[in-house]
Amino acid sequence: MYAIISEIDEQSGEKVNQIWQKLCEACDLGAVYTTPTPHFTWLTAEELDVEKTKLILSTLVENSPDISTHTFGLGLFSGGHPVLFLPLVKTIEMIQFHQHIWKEISPYAKDLNKYYSPEYWLPHITLAFKDINRENLACAINEIGFEKIELNVSMTSLEIAEHEDEKIWTILERFPVKN
Repeated sequence: MYAIISEIDEQSGEKVNQIWQKLCEACDLGAVYTTPTPHFTWLTAEELDVEKTKLILSTLVENSPDISTHTFGLGLFSGGHPVLFLPLVKTIEMIQFHQHIWKEISPYAKDLNKYYSPEYWLPHITLAFKDINRENLACAINEIGFEKIELNVSMTSLEIAEHEDEKIWTILERFPVKN
């Protein structure tokens, strides 16, 4: 599996890392550490022409808008494999940039995840996933559900990440934004 992600600014990333650590220590929620860094995701696909995507992303970062937004509250994607996250407020710049990423990269990808498509996309920073069960989800809500978590988040890069089986995500290429 492949993903196009954006790393977040250092200050926000430090806060997210603190939350990850708290949830890992208090609730045994450590699967999030398979992700490369605090980030949000633009697109995921089972197959990707990495070389063509590198060329596209290198061009996109040259003209990328200043992507800054904020978080508040907690979110939960419910179902058989719940995901606890910080929702990001969509800005016009984010929406347009996301549409541009999809338009440019989707011809070079197969089995795109529809939940990251422009029609469904809910940008977020994952706090816990894969190892969530009823007990540790309740623990997580008890640990951070009463904290005021508001971050001003800025995009610092576009990255191509790869994930195989249960291994840790690998960053294949990183393109710092120019703004």
